[in-house]
Amino acid sequence: MSTAFGILRAVCHYQMFQPGDKVLVAVSGGPDSVAMLHALHTYSQELCITLHIAHFNHSLRGNESDEDESFVRELACALKLPITVEHGDVKAFQRDAKLSLEEAARELRYNFLHKCALETHSNKIAVGHTADDRVETVLLNVLRGTGIEGLAAMRSVSGCIVRPLIETWRAEILEYLQINNLSYRLDSSNLDTSYTRNRIRLELMPLLEREYNTQTKAALLRLAKVAERYVDVVEQCAIEAALAVEYEFSLDARLLGDLPMGLAAEVIRNEIRRAKGNLKDVELEHIDQILAAISERRDFAIELPEGNIVVEKQGHDIRIGPRQAIKQAEPFDVELAVPGRTYISALGITIQAELLDTIPRLTVRPNVAILDADKVRGKLRIRNLRSGDRIVPFGMQNSKKLQDVFVDKKIPIWERCRAAVITDDEKILWAVGVVASDSAKVTDETKHIIRLVAVHN
Repeated sequence: MSTAFGILRAVCHYQMFQPGDKVLVAVSGGPDSVAMLHALHTYSQELCITLHIAHFNHSLRGNESDEDESFVRELACALKLPITVEHGDVKAFQRDAKLSLEEAARELRYNFLHKCALETHSNKIAVGHTADDRVETVLLNVLRGTGIEGLAAMRSVSGCIVRPLIETWRAEILEYLQINNLSYRLDSSNLDTSYTRNRIRLELMPLLEREYNTQTKAALLRLAKVAERYVDVVEQCAIEAALAVEYEFSLDARLLGDLPMGLAAEVIRNEIRRAKGNLKDVELEHIDQILAAISERRDFAIELPEGNIVVEKQGHDIRIGPRQAIKQAEPFDVELAVPGRTYISALGITIQAELLDTIPRLTVRPNVAILDADKVRGKLRIRNLRSGDRIVPFGMQNSKKLQDVFVDKKIPIWERCRAAVITDDEKILWAVGVVASDSAKVTDETKHIIRLVAVHN
């Protein structure tokens, strides 16, 4: 089987792309990313995708880094593809963030890719991780200590990140480059054994293949694929379990305690991930500590490392989020000044209301709502979220519980504690910063506008 066909098979098998996708292709200039770019460009018409190249210059190897950038720019020009390049000061970021050089480089690189995807309206980001990269990461995770998620390292599809080469071996890529007469850059730092990953690739993996199992790589890849399937199942079960134990502002400790321990742990991990943005430094011992406290039916407040996140239980309610934010806001129900400015002290926000006779240029911003003034019944008010609140989300015909909207949008519980809705005399018109109602949407027949802007003070 040809390497190109293998790449295409992985793309199709894992449904990495849909017709019409705009794909941001991360290209370093090395063999893997050059092969990936060439394959995606070759099959772009068959896949019905458009490509945009992204290159991040880490500025770590002096002239070498600049030559890599020049090479990628020339490649983009030859393929007639648009390109975005950004330079980063990895060492300064490493110092400020107290990370290893590898971690700092990775974080800056992915921050750039996600920002670039937004700016270029790309809905997928293709990165050039190979089967070799995946098995090396599995070994690295095992040596550091990992759970099942770490065994599923470098999943084929992870959100908007896709890995077209994830089932292609490095030797196959080099053969592909040779057959297609493609040049590429070599990163001299890949031979530096002061980096743990390089030692695994250059020293540990050859030892395992030589002394223990000649098929070590294939065995580790199978392990990663089995773990990936297992994690997919567990994640789906955890989502369904969360729907059963989540209320507007908290997790129900009684219902959580009734779940199998592994599933309860996954629900807690997911909620921590939402609140913290990641699971960095959250260890098994932290999850076990929380589960033990739940089973003992005692109140607790457990601080997690990094990020100022606390898990707090009071009575039957469990809340997870920043310490200063997990307390529910004081009750409020205030009439809005229209036009005018209304300060909500319980939330520290101001609602600015304007009356307009022309439809403004519509831009999608979470802190702005545009209402048809003639569809508003009575006065506008702002109040806390209440149990059972419903809204007709924009673009829909039927109402939906706001709790379900928050779950669908993956809004963490601590944010719901401080959620606010704007109503008229009959209905909710805007869950502030989350979703507007279809009930007062602006149409071609609209004559009078109310524009609401939420400003954090």
